[in-house]
Amino acid sequence: MRATLEALAGAGLRIGVISNTHRSLDSFLSHFALDHLIAASVSSFEHGYMKPHPSVFSAALGRAGVRAAEAVMVGDSVRQDIEGALAAGMRAVLLNRSGVPHPREPELAARGVHSIRSLQELPGLLHF
Repeated sequence: MRATLEALAGAGLRIGVISNTHRSLDSFLSHFALDHLIAASVSSFEHGYMKPHPSVFSAALGRAGVRAAEAVMVGDSVRQDIEGALAAGMRAVLLNRSGVPHPREPELAARGVHSIRSLQELPGLLHF
């Protein structure tokens, strides 16, 4: 994961983290020495709303200084991550680590949502 994040950040992409968690993401990122790779983070606990609420995505986009049309959400929850991102005007990538096709994958693919099994696939998908 770290190598992928370093490649993305090294390519000039601003990386954000949105999590439906009760813990401080700043502490989490610092503990795992990822804070230098992350441009913005939004914790649902600190923000007051949980994904898929649009304000969570808007807050992350604002902190990263990115327009929704320029952003890609990568997440493992169709309802919280993918639907939330699409509703916010972002593109989305489903992280499906199990490899078992999600029942909605054909519908999501028709909406431009790609499915990957590992974050290592992300740089190739983003074409750099």
